[in-house]
Amino acid sequence: MSSIAISDARANRLFWLGRYAERVYLSLHFLRRYFDMYLDGNPVDFATYARNLGPEVESGMSFKDFSNIYMFDKNNPSSIMSCLTGANDNAILLREVIKSESLSYIQMSICYLERISKKDFGEDTIPSLQSVTDNLLAFFGSIEERLYDDKALALVRYGRFIESLDMHMRFDYRYSVVREVFDSLLRWTEIELSVFDSYSLKRFDSLLALNRYEINDSLYKQEMLAIVNRMVVI
Repeated sequence: MSSIAISDARANRLFWLGRYAERVYLSLHFLRRYFDMYLDGNPVDFATYARNLGPEVESGMSFKDFSNIYMFDKNNPSSIMSCLTGANDNAILLREVIKSESLSYIQMSICYLERISKKDFGEDTIPSLQSVTDNLLAFFGSIEERLYDDKALALVRYGRFIESLDMHMRFDYRYSVVREVFDSLLRWTEIELSVFDSYSLKRFDSLLALNRYEINDSLYKQEMLAIVNRMVVI
């Protein structure tokens, strides 16, 4: 790979492109998991989902209303549409870096989401979002294939890793999942070590131990999430 100097503004856009795209990808996964619970006749804990991402929702709302808030609502910064728009806004400003072919996968996802938002909500709506997931996987693959500068690629990956750590801890995933994501991040830090806060990396690593990992402890969880979001400084 080649490597060139990257401005702070461009580095920030690459990082947030990775974060927004990863947030959409994981949000789709979590939303489908809640939909499976709904189909199986199990009570769906909308309040917990909303507390993890915001905003608060009524506990008695229908799955249709809940899904609309987290899929299509442009006023909800945690919705899939809002996050796709955030990814697209950054990608457009990075067109010369990431190429139009990669950008097109994000734009196709937005067009698809806008199209299904105009239809009546049905039980086929959530499964049909697999098309957006497929586009995102294609986008990630295109970035890996066509982004030849190692620093630029690393910054997108940093965004993805940070978002993955944040989301998996918000949704109380087990230690092994979070550890795997963090170890993957560590393997890439040397490419652009200057964007990392070394204290936060070390602090998170020390707290992310099997005998200390207690994600159900609200104070521990808050501290870990705070550290994650201080880890990269651009």
